Amino acid sequence: MIVLPFPPPPVGVLVALELLQDVRRRESGQPAPVGVVADMERPWEPAGCNSELSASVWNWCDDVAVWINHEYAWRPAHMIPACWRQHPHIARELPVLAVLRWQAESAAAPELVEEWNRYAFPLFCDRMVERLGESTCRTGRHQSWPAESRYVAMLDVLAR
Repeated sequence: MIVLPFPPPPVGVLVALELLQDVRRRESGQPAPVGVVADMERPWEPAGCNSELSASVWNWCDDVAVWINHEYAWRPAHMIPACWRQHPHIARELPVLAVLRWQAESAAAPELVEEWNRYAFPLFCDRMVERLGESTCRTGRHQSWPAESRYVAMLDVLAR
C-alpha cells in the first residue's frame, strides 16, 4: 500500500465531535448559548475532558503520530518523537491537528485536506522542531525539560 488511511477516532471522540457538530449546525451561523457550549467536551482540549474521553484522545493521538511519521516524516527531524506525551507543547497541539485532519478526511470536498496540508501540518511541524531544538528526543532518547529549573525558580519567587 502506498499510503495508509488516517486512523479514525475512537467512538467516544466521535460522539463528542458529533455533538459539537450538531450544535454548530443547529445554530445556523448564530453563536450557541454560552452555557450549552461551555459544558461540552472538546476532544482537541483533552485536559478539559473527563478521564475516559481524554484517555481515548491520547490513545488516538498515539495512532495519529505513528500515521504522521509514516506518511509525512521524510526527515528524522520532522518526526513526532515517541515521547511526545512528555512535551506539553506537542500534547496541546497534536489533538487539534488530529481533529482538523479527521474533519478534512470527512469533508465532501478536498479543500479542507489542502488546508491541512498547506497550513495546519507544516506550521505544527515548524513549531515542534523549533521547540524541541537540538534535544535528544529527536534521536529517540527523551530529554527532560531543559527549562524546568528556571520554571521551578519562578514558582519559588511567586510563592514568597
